Amino acid sequence: MVDDIAAKKIPVLVDLKWPEAEKDSDPEVKPTLRTLRFRDRAPSTPAAFAKAGVKFAFYSGATANPKDLLKAVKKSIDAGLAPDAALRALTLSPAEIFGVSDRIGSVEKGKIANLIVTDGDLFNEKTKIKFVFVDGRRFTVHEPEKPKDPPKGDITGKWKLAYTTPEGAEDSTADLTMAADGTITGSLTSKRGTGSILSGYLSADKFNFVINIPIGSEFADVTFSGTFDGASLKGNISVQGYSIDFTGTKPTSGATSAAIASTGEGDAR
Repeated sequence: MVDDIAAKKIPVLVDLKWPEAEKDSDPEVKPTLRTLRFRDRAPSTPAAFAKAGVKFAFYSGATANPKDLLKAVKKSIDAGLAPDAALRALTLSPAEIFGVSDRIGSVEKGKIANLIVTDGDLFNEKTKIKFVFVDGRRFTVHEPEKPKDPPKGDITGKWKLAYTTPEGAEDSTADLTMAADGTITGSLTSKRGTGSILSGYLSADKFNFVINIPIGSEFADVTFSGTFDGASLKGNISVQGYSIDFTGTKPTSGATSAAIASTGEGDAR
């Protein structure tokens, strides 16, 4: 439909959450050829738009981890989109589409100075951000703290976190993935939405991870820290000067045991 969209001069927002197989999908159900083609060709859509002269901009969509955004853009570049066009789709084009290009979207005199400085090509996986300027003020980018000791155990899995806020008892689900060196990635879902882990690690039996979520009218960094004994988490939540204790358990372990007991699996027959 790219020619029709171009003829009608319709601006388009492109979701950077490219279609892919569900992690928990039934391995016995085989995708159709149409589905496989859709997954394979979706990242080539931006190149088709650029060639036809369609104005488009990228947005994060359902992408949970901010680190995945540039990787998703790189897929569109690998599928034929020029790097300059990719950069424009992240900056000036969305500003133009939403009518704010007189203030943001490009580096020009009189515009708001929200800038980043990198040590190389923005879309190169090894490139690092050296400086960030927000409204002209410089912020230094610090590397996330690394674990000092080898991790004792693997914290990977889904954890139910329980705690009490000034609003009452609450819980959330932390979906954690740990690398061999103890680095933690993943996300946390609560009634406030889903936040990606910005940095995290497990050092010996001590863990720490940080997410950013909306609280009231603002976004805030929330730090979870504590100890991991192999089967449970216990620690503290620090946010906006407040400190809250929490505990963490894996909800699936109890459900699995109950299911085995109810079906009589494992009984001698």
